[in-house]
Amino acid sequence: MTSPKMHFHKKIIPAVVAACAVGGMSAQALAQQNDGMLLEEVVVTGVRSAQETAVNVKRDADSIVDAISAEDIGKLPDVTITDSLQRISGVQVRRTAGEGGSLNIRGLAQVQTTLNGESYLGANSITSVQPNFSDIPSQLFSGTTVIKSQTAENHPGGISGVVDLQTYRPLDSGFDQGWTLSGAVQGTRGTETEKNDPSLNFLANWRNDRMGFMLSFAHQKSNLANTYSGMNGDGGWTGFANESYTGGNYGWVSEDTQLGGMGDRINGEGIDVNGNGTVGDSFWAYQGHAAFNRASERERNGVNAAFQVDLGNGFELVTEAFYTKMEDYDRQMGVAFTDKWNRWDWAYPSVSTPKGVNVSGGELHTVQEFTGNGMRLKSYSDVAATEAESQNFNIELNYDNGGPFIGSARFVHGSAEQEQLNSYMDIDAANGSQWGVECQLYPAGTAGEQGDCADGRLQTNPNGYQGFPVLTVNYEGSNPHWSGWDNNANLDRDGQAQAGIPARSLQSYLDDVNSYSVGAFASENNFLREGDLNVARFDGSYELNVGVLDSIDFGIRYSERSVDNFEFDLMSPSNGCDVKWKATDVVLNGGDIEGACTAGEGGEFYTAGNPTPLSSLDPVLVTDYGSATGIPAVWTVNPESMDDVESYHNGLYPGTYRAINPGRSYGVDLDELSTYAKANFSYGIMSGNLGLRVVETDLTVDQYQVGNPQPYGAANESLGTRQIERSYSDVLPSLNVRFDLTDDLTLRAAFAETMAPLDLAQWGSGLSPNYAIDGEPGSPTYQQFIVTGGNSDGNPDLDPWRARNYDLSLEYYLGPASALSAGLFYIDVDSFIESGSVMMELPDQDGVVRRSVSVSTSTQGEGGELKGVELSAKLAFGDFWYDSVLENFGTDVNYTYSPSESGNLDLNGGDLPFQDNSEHVFNLVGWYEAGPFQARVAYNYRSERVAGYNQTWGNGALWQEATGYVDLSASYDINDAVSVFFNASNITEEKEQYYLEYEDQFAWQYEYEARYTLGVRATF
Repeated sequence: MTSPKMHFHKKIIPAVVAACAVGGMSAQALAQQNDGMLLEEVVVTGVRSAQETAVNVKRDADSIVDAISAEDIGKLPDVTITDSLQRISGVQVRRTAGEGGSLNIRGLAQVQTTLNGESYLGANSITSVQPNFSDIPSQLFSGTTVIKSQTAENHPGGISGVVDLQTYRPLDSGFDQGWTLSGAVQGTRGTETEKNDPSLNFLANWRNDRMGFMLSFAHQKSNLANTYSGMNGDGGWTGFANESYTGGNYGWVSEDTQLGGMGDRINGEGIDVNGNGTVGDSFWAYQGHAAFNRASERERNGVNAAFQVDLGNGFELVTEAFYTKMEDYDRQMGVAFTDKWNRWDWAYPSVSTPKGVNVSGGELHTVQEFTGNGMRLKSYSDVAATEAESQNFNIELNYDNGGPFIGSARFVHGSAEQEQLNSYMDIDAANGSQWGVECQLYPAGTAGEQGDCADGRLQTNPNGYQGFPVLTVNYEGSNPHWSGWDNNANLDRDGQAQAGIPARSLQSYLDDVNSYSVGAFASENNFLREGDLNVARFDGSYELNVGVLDSIDFGIRYSERSVDNFEFDLMSPSNGCDVKWKATDVVLNGGDIEGACTAGEGGEFYTAGNPTPLSSLDPVLVTDYGSATGIPAVWTVNPESMDDVESYHNGLYPGTYRAINPGRSYGVDLDELSTYAKANFSYGIMSGNLGLRVVETDLTVDQYQVGNPQPYGAANESLGTRQIERSYSDVLPSLNVRFDLTDDLTLRAAFAETMAPLDLAQWGSGLSPNYAIDGEPGSPTYQQFIVTGGNSDGNPDLDPWRARNYDLSLEYYLGPASALSAGLFYIDVDSFIESGSVMMELPDQDGVVRRSVSVSTSTQGEGGELKGVELSAKLAFGDFWYDSVLENFGTDVNYTYSPSESGNLDLNGGDLPFQDNSEHVFNLVGWYEAGPFQARVAYNYRSERVAGYNQTWGNGALWQEATGYVDLSASYDINDAVSVFFNASNITEEKEQYYLEYEDQFAWQYEYEARYTLGVRATF
């Protein structure tokens, strides 16, 4: 879509070559962008030594930083890098399948990631700025530094900070002369998956005084379990239901209804659904309710190779290659109760609470219990199969001959690819009469039963239930509870018996595998992302020692970052037409779209999905729904059978192919040319740096234009691409000042203007509507595809994030491994991007506009702020209590208070914080180390956070409740070379619970398992 730009080589390579010829290159300190940081000392042993290294990194830095360091070769403090980083004050993480994934600093996701001081392209963050380290084996790293107050040499990309990952290098002081060999083997077992997951890592290093080679390898395999219960779908799958007739809801209620006695509450204005004596109240309404268990099978591999040589005369050459690959199969299976997108008001609020605010034409009530007679009780199964791969290469030539000038020239190339394919199958326990598809037309020879069907039609699910079963889902307690399975599944919508249909409980249908048949089968929202990164830079420093001016640092940097995002659905030939949704309610009549494929006979039309009994596939019984109670076992398809998505779809529907989704495909090129100068000064107890970086950015976006809707679930037609080019400039001053009040007491102050590009999807994506079948009899669009929502995330005119950062920090160093610090920060955000939803009038699939629907989008925000306090205490008690019971103990405690204002308001007019920011974050780590034994226990607490704005028709924020995780590790040194270790993560099996605006409006919850690891490590 976008061709490589050859001007990279024309603009920057000659400049670097000339710079090398004139001056030579800097030492490793410049290459890692942190003057004076002792990053080469990260190879340490033991938890106390690791804490001592982290304290020294903070103390010696020329700005405000925090760090973590390896306790031994291949041993960071936690299972993942992200889990280790959450122990640093101001860092907030999000977990996926129980493991640390993405992270924020001080509540913002706009965090620059670097590898040994320069840009890194990760396969899980090809388009985004927010770090996500879930694809990277942690054993490849020696440590990590979090830079909170940036200097001029930090290239832009982070608003609230920079995370610098550090790998081992052959001449690191921790490696002895000659060979160093280190490795570990371990096994991990989860309490829910009950599978033994192997992991191993190995490092070989050879060095002498001038040269070294290093190769490290890591392999991790994990099976991670978590369960889900709550609303069906995400936060956008919600609505409001109003009691009044003018509100247009509960219109299906008749005087004959037996559901909740609502038939006795009808008057001329509407239905008093909650029985409070008034008509006109509004209620939160869910498209459906679901419960499932999920198993994520991940396999990570990583390789890091490095060569380092002292060339003599002050020159040093470093070359590095860093490779990662991850395969991830996210499998889930469970049960859902829905009305197939036909009525927001299909469930009435059997328990509700008034909130005193008007929404959607009436006083809003939160709903704690839903009782409804939805059309569809289904089981389902799906898999998301992801492959992610990245390669990063670095070559740098450093110069330091002891004179006043040092310098560095460096070239970095990165490439990454991430592909994800999804497959899902809905398995109906209903016979389809509820939405008019119990008898459908299929080609001759199609498997199925005719039963009572006429005119050659076949039954879609001959053994399914035939009514509208009533179920209740209660969210009042600590866990969802479902009930009503013994209710008659064959009552009509009013709750009355149907002539000629015997009474039979829903439970009895669900127990019988022959009651299930495939209702829908599809693969959509797939993507293939490819990214490239090229960076060339020159950095120099000249020592002056003139007055207060110690030295001048300067440099030039040119980078090209590009991404091509191809999003696609799998289209399959089915009964004569190509379809995305192989479903029993998708009729091949063209959907009133001119020129569309049609298929049938005798003036009637075939159906896209052929009748397929579940018993003919690979049925499994779902019994585990975590803490959700009252849900019986259901039969569904084994999701593991769909791991090879394309092959599985081809097996059932030969000829399946990839079809572009133009509204979500794009190409973006982001080119930056920046120069900087920084003056380093000192006077008495004061020292610091004053710098300026100027950044010129060229943005090119290839965005698809979306045309008319297409039939049978296919994405809107593509009208080709348009190319948008724009440029912008940023002048970013920075100031860091340090006052050494005593030998152990340091005061720091900092100011910086920062800029961060957007997630490239926020520039590139277009409009992508979502459609569903209208199954409401009597509707003017009955059994036609109608628009239900959409996504419109991309806007090339959006500005990058920009902010002004202020920091003040006081640090007191009590001993080699002990320090206290207190900091204040204020981030004044001029320009930011927020996600939410807006109402848009969009056409149904026949091209006619009939309705407004909620569309998820990105919008420009202005005038937000974050501010707060960071408190930290790293204490090794042996630094000041000798020969006491506490001598071998230590702690690492920190607390961050970060209130923020995003400019968004809640339903009561109160200020909402920045999305994903927790106001309170607390970490408590206690450790013990004596002789051959050491142990550490860690607790991480994060207060509630906003997960999304304007979730329901432009109203209401989605919140995640506070969480707390407990982890433990211990090891014993058998001798100087060999040790055994034990780790435990998420010991308390923490839940993540979400709610809409009010804590009593439960949305959903995730539950993660505890995991335990036993292993052996050796170093020779």
